[in-house]
This record gives sequence, C-alpha cells and structure tokens, in this order.
Amino acid sequence: MTHSNTIPTVTERLVRWAVGLQYQDIPEEVVQRTTELFVDWLGCAVAGRSHPAVVAMTKFMTQMGPTTGRCEIIDGSLGLTSTPAFASMVNAGSSHVVEQDDLHNKSIMHPATVIFPAALAVAQDISSNGQEFITACVIGYEVGCRAGEYLGKSHYEKFHTTATGGVIGVAAAVASLLRLDVDQTISGIGTAGTQAAGLWQFLLDATHSKQVHTGKACFDGIFAAYSARDGLLGPRDILEGSRGMGAALVPGKTYPEAISRALGAEYAILGSSFKWHASCRHTHPSVDALLSLMKKHQISFEDIDSVVAKTYQAAIDVLGLSGRGETVHQSKFSMGFVLAVAAKKGQAMITDFHENDLADQTLREFQKCVVMEYDADIDSRFPNEWQGTVVVVCKDGRKLTESVEYVKGDPQVPLTRDEIEAKFRALVTYGGITDASKVEDVLQKAWNLRTQKDLHGFAL
Repeated sequence: MTHSNTIPTVTERLVRWAVGLQYQDIPEEVVQRTTELFVDWLGCAVAGRSHPAVVAMTKFMTQMGPTTGRCEIIDGSLGLTSTPAFASMVNAGSSHVVEQDDLHNKSIMHPATVIFPAALAVAQDISSNGQEFITACVIGYEVGCRAGEYLGKSHYEKFHTTATGGVIGVAAAVASLLRLDVDQTISGIGTAGTQAAGLWQFLLDATHSKQVHTGKACFDGIFAAYSARDGLLGPRDILEGSRGMGAALVPGKTYPEAISRALGAEYAILGSSFKWHASCRHTHPSVDALLSLMKKHQISFEDIDSVVAKTYQAAIDVLGLSGRGETVHQSKFSMGFVLAVAAKKGQAMITDFHENDLADQTLREFQKCVVMEYDADIDSRFPNEWQGTVVVVCKDGRKLTESVEYVKGDPQVPLTRDEIEAKFRALVTYGGITDASKVEDVLQKAWNLRTQKDLHGFAL
C-alpha cells in the first residue's frame, strides 16, 4: 500500500535524506559525539533504575509483555529481557529520572533518553551492528530535533517536547534499522505524530509523568515504525498539515525552515549539550554564573543575602511550577533550591541531592531568598543560546553580578572524555553498581560502539 497523495512535502525532503543516509556519509565528529552521548545516556539509565516510576513500569512489563526476549533491561540485576517496545519503555524511563541526560538546545528536548533506548532495543532484536546503530541514532536525533525546532517555544509552554518531538525521532531511528523505504518511513512518522503527547502538569504535584513521557515515546515510536513496515498508513504531512502537529499543538509561531534546513551540513547531535549538573537544564546558566561569581569574589554560602536569577520566559514557566520542591526530583526544578545546593556544596551533582537535603533549613532559607526575573535580552536569544545572569547581594552590602554565555557541557564547552567517564562512574555508583570490573567492561564496550558486531552486553 502507498499514499494516494504524491505531492512532496518539506517533511518528505527530510525523510528522503534520512532514508538515504549511510554510515560512511557521517562525519567523524558526528560518530564520535554519538558515542560520547551514548556513554552518557547509559550511565543515566543505570542511575535511575530503582526509582518508583521505573519499578512500576517494569512491573507493567512483566505483566503485559514477555520477560524473555532479545532486548536487555539495563538494570541487569533484574535478569529480565523483553521485546523492543517494553525494554525501551523501561530503559527510557530509567534514563530520564536523575536529570542528567542530554539537552538539544534549539529544540528544547532531551533526545538521548528516547533515541538511544529505542534504537538499542531494536538493534538487539534484529541483530544490527554498531555502525547501523550509530546511523539510526544520528537519524533519530536529526528528525526528532528538527521536529522539536519546528514546533518551537510556544509549543514548549504547554508540551514537553522530549515526548512530542521525541516520538517522531524514535519512529525515524527505528525505520532506519528496519530499512523502511520513504513511504513507509513517512507513514511511521505520521503514526508517531498522531500519538504525540506530554504535559507539564506533573511538575505541580511532583508526580512521575516525565518518565512516562520518555517511555511511551519509545513504545509508541516503535509501534509506529513496525506497523508502517507491515502496511499501516500514517498521515503524510503530520508536522505541517492543516490538522497536524503544528496546527494543533502550537499556539504561536512554528519554524518550518528547521525541518529540512542544511541537511547533511548541520547535524543536530552536534547541537546537544551534556548536563553536568543534576537538575533541570533551565537552572544551569544560573548555577554556573553563581559558582563563577562565588569563586571570583571568594564569597561563601553564608555570605549571601539574596540572589536574583535573570533568565528567559521558558525557564520561569517551567521552574515556576514546582513550588517549594517536596521531593528530590521536584526540587531539581526549583531555581531557589538548586542554587542553594550549588552555593552550599560548591556543585549540584547527582550526589548532592538527597532526601535529608529537603529538610535542611539552611538550604530552605537560602531558597526563599532567590527570585527569578525575566530578562528580555536573554529571552530573545533562547533557545539558540541558553544564557543567564545572577545578581547577588551579600550580607555586607556588596552587590555582585555575573553572566554566562555558555554552560559547562554545551557544544561550545563540551565535556572531555575524562569528564564523561567520571560522570558515568558517578552515575552507576549512584545506581548501586559495585562491580568495578563489570563497569569498566561495559564502559569500554560503549566507547568501541562503532566496532560492535552485536549490541548486547550493556546491562549492568
């Protein structure tokens, strides 16, 4: 079966590029960055394995899907395997819990936490090799992030783009592994887009929808690609159609040029940032600015009387939803609490957010002294640039200001291999993994991703 409508769309140009992409066409720096981000994602997936949301999703998998299959659950202690849809759902939920997965700046989405778990599970299921896996992931990033860029800032006000753009990217990555043709891939993307969802309401009451967003993006994107292979037709113009995602899910401006701009010359995966701090990415510019200011002026946590964090509207919209932050996860979406942790501990890493910190009155008092303030100039640069300024008033009366243009982990300031490995080890330690030899074996296997003949063996 084929679509009756043969008028080409902008989305079709993107799909034709994706279907035609071969591993040998991919620049070396793109292959290397894909590998680095995979290592980073793998650590995140291990770190979140014991979260209640992941435990619940795993139980659902054992009840509804097979517990033996070709696809690994990254939490190796469970001894479970399954099908691509269920394994990727659990692994995606796990990798999004600790707020350290990557962030693609222009699309305002976390592509690693949907693209890698889906592509890994399918690659394991159909015996793809490392080069095929890398190619699929590059395509998934490209299609998903371009969809997210197209949807834009006003979409992000209501929808979590990691879910809505993410499911599009998953369908494209899986289509690549399944070797779907142009029409089949368009159908897969169309079926993925008609399922796209992910609302911010969870931030108001500290619930677990964020993990559902990533898990279901994988599940739904895999369904979309596999069913397209078997003849299910999806909408041909799901992004720009008169009843498509842009029309239905974007209250303001869309950015059609993002869909097919500079294909093969620009790569979305090179625009993704590593997250050095274990908190919502919207807090990172202010964290870096505050830590820089404290070091430059040699001031301590106790010296600070108040902080104004000047930022963009999207940060205020998202960070303003979590209130005081009553759980560890919710507290990572409070600008005040994150800055309090950073100021007191000199960092905001995964090891710096604990249940007992929620009861630390010094952190809570500092939190009350932080306010966010809209800055029109900073907002005008977002999301291409995620900048921030802090204004600190000290108890001795000094008023100090610091701004950052790029944060640690941005494409302009990427993590080194040593920093990626240090973060990976911290993440797996946080996840309770104590077998150092196994950790090193998996880490080296991940670094040698392109040479792998088989994609099994990443569970810890």
